[in-house]
Amino acid sequence: HFHEKVDLYISARGLPTEGILRKSAPTPFAVLYTKDLKTDQFVKFATTSALKDTSNPDWIASVVVDYIFEITQEIIVKVYDQEEQRPLNDETKHTLLGECSFFLASLMCSNSQKFECNLTGGSGKSGGVVLVRGESQTNSRDVFCVTFSGHKLANKEGFFSSSDPFLVISRINEDGSWTQVWKNNKIDNSLNPCWSATRIPMSTLCNGDRMRPLKIEVFDFEKSGKHHFMGQTETSVDSMIRNNGVAMFLLEPELVKSKKGYTNSGTLCASNVMLESHPTFTDFVTGGCEISLMVAIDFTASNGSPSDPSSLHFVQGGGAYNPYQQAILAVGNVLETYDTDKQYPVYGFGAKVMQPNGEVSMVQHCFPVYGGGLEVRGVDGILKAYHDCLSHVTLSGPTLLAPLITSAANIAAGYNTSQGKQKYGVLLIITDGEINDMEATKQALALAVQQPLSIIIVGVGSAEFTSMKVLDRLVVTLPNAPIQRDIVQFVEINQFAGKGPHVLGAAVLAQIPDQLLEYMAMKHIKPNPKK
Repeated sequence: HFHEKVDLYISARGLPTEGILRKSAPTPFAVLYTKDLKTDQFVKFATTSALKDTSNPDWIASVVVDYIFEITQEIIVKVYDQEEQRPLNDETKHTLLGECSFFLASLMCSNSQKFECNLTGGSGKSGGVVLVRGESQTNSRDVFCVTFSGHKLANKEGFFSSSDPFLVISRINEDGSWTQVWKNNKIDNSLNPCWSATRIPMSTLCNGDRMRPLKIEVFDFEKSGKHHFMGQTETSVDSMIRNNGVAMFLLEPELVKSKKGYTNSGTLCASNVMLESHPTFTDFVTGGCEISLMVAIDFTASNGSPSDPSSLHFVQGGGAYNPYQQAILAVGNVLETYDTDKQYPVYGFGAKVMQPNGEVSMVQHCFPVYGGGLEVRGVDGILKAYHDCLSHVTLSGPTLLAPLITSAANIAAGYNTSQGKQKYGVLLIITDGEINDMEATKQALALAVQQPLSIIIVGVGSAEFTSMKVLDRLVVTLPNAPIQRDIVQFVEINQFAGKGPHVLGAAVLAQIPDQLLEYMAMKHIKPNPKK
């Protein structure tokens, strides 16, 4: 699953003063709830501190939440007034001032990632607003690259051999203590060691904070595990980048105190220092990258006649959805947040289509469900287009995917995705069967991997789907480039029966963030500044 951590900063303004007897400002605290995917119930995941006598609290400490792209994450914020000095862990013992809710994806896609909502449903006087600001945790995919070397290190082995030095890096904690985060291999018998070039994830090294103090210690390796200390230096990622190649003095604190005339125990050099940038999916979304959905629906005869209750296309109404409608809802509801104009092209395939003059066409393998290629608005528009289409097509066959993939690749090419104009397409193909044009489909995919496009195939019905599973594992090597892309994901809807649309949506969309990052890296496109 795609996860990034987001810090939520919560404030409130204009909270009501409490009750008739007491006109003073409340002592507010906030409780946050999110939906448990297994039970579909809201569960508490964070409680802020209580701030004494204020109607305008700013809770300083952030609340950390997992941002999961592939599901719609609703978060409820309830603000309470603390009663006397009762503990906060049981909110039922306190007075509810009001509550509100928001979707995490909407917050992250909004301008400057801020959201304001009115509090409702409090006991007594209601009123006030909650302000939420989201901040993606420090970019944690960047990698620190460095080559360490030592010069004239202090020998701890006596006259007949030299030390076997290795390095240990620790980062400072909030309370001033240190945590070891990295160590390298020893170099035998050397007081002038040069270690091989190394790459350390910034999240490991300093949690993405370039200024965070780091301590680098040198030890003489001993088989017993009782390694001898050879000296240390304090620095930071920022300092090593600025002073690339400049020697740092290694000191032994005991000798600094006790030995007159002591200067150092040799030097350590960090050279070839650079930060390798690996942006996050959130960086692209908050910088305004749009994700656009295209839908293709299988109208081949193997689905069964739409008027037959056993057909996969049978629409019974009354809030019950057939498998095609379920797939549209599950995917559309998640992706809609990321699409600014919410206009979607919808295609059908494998059917004969009623023409305006009343005649029926030959079998078509990629036709817009509304003549003239009209796009539809929103997920409701897709569902209506699907429903309308059932009455003017004759189900036929065979199942050919190459024409659809070629059309989608052409649409994605038309986005002209660039540094200044960031857009990425997702083609959702809903189908009930095997592919009859496997080789042509593979050739179409070989061209599609060069475009900003991911393809999701949702299998409905009880076919074997052998060929779909082959496509799911297909990794296409780009012509004239060593990069390989896997842009197809196949999911069988029957495996999610009874689990609810959010579980299906999560499975279907899990790979999109990585596929988008892979494409942007291939085109050397970086996230734009936050909107």
